[in-house]
Amino acid sequence: MGRELLEGTVLDRNANFMASHVTEAGFRVRTIQVLDDTLEEAVPVFEHALSLQPRFLLVTGGMGPGHDDITRECLARAVGVPMAVDETAKQHLQSAYRRLVAHGDARHHEINEARLTMATVPEGSESFENPVGTAPAIRFDTGNTIVFLMPGQPEELRRIFQEYVEPVLKSEAPAAFRAIEKLECPGRDESTISRMLHDLSRRHHSIHARARLHGTAAEARMVITLSAEGADEDETKAQLDAAAKDLRARLGLEVGGMTD
Repeated sequence: MGRELLEGTVLDRNANFMASHVTEAGFRVRTIQVLDDTLEEAVPVFEHALSLQPRFLLVTGGMGPGHDDITRECLARAVGVPMAVDETAKQHLQSAYRRLVAHGDARHHEINEARLTMATVPEGSESFENPVGTAPAIRFDTGNTIVFLMPGQPEELRRIFQEYVEPVLKSEAPAAFRAIEKLECPGRDESTISRMLHDLSRRHHSIHARARLHGTAAEARMVITLSAEGADEDETKAQLDAAAKDLRARLGLEVGGMTD
């Protein structure tokens, strides 16, 4: 969340970081959205996302003490629960500000009214200490969905994600093997490649294929990524190998393969 992302004044590195780790854990990212810092716009998006019943909903930003830090309230309104001061979150805040005072980054460690907003969370939340910054992270379970609210500062987000979110992702990961192969061919004709990949998907239903243009205008090349998922590793690899062989034949013998 954040108007600065919509204005382009801040680069969204968090989305890239989380998407890659979520995919690596074996989940499929269904959507990535950037929301403005207004309840009128953000709450309906929260409601819609939860209506899709994803296993996880990961939200970053809007967790500070500012007037526009509304992420916690957005979630509370979307799930229909009141906001309340969480004593665990308050303790995490006190520890964080003592750390800042010790480092000379804050004048006092008392939890005043502004700071207390960071410990005021949707009732029923579980709070996690922020090992780098101040605002605690939040977990809230609703239906089949686990919601994590995390600070948007990249260093804070990464530490919190790795310590609290990633272990849960891995424990919930689907029991499926995932195999990837990349093929590279010269040129920039995406329309031709697109027709080939559409035809490939009809013949190999279990294969997901996508192409992306790389390089400069003078040395353009298409990188095609084929991926397959399945419960059996040998069968999944065999399906991927068959599709890659098929595509190589269509593209020509000069095409090489790269494995991930």
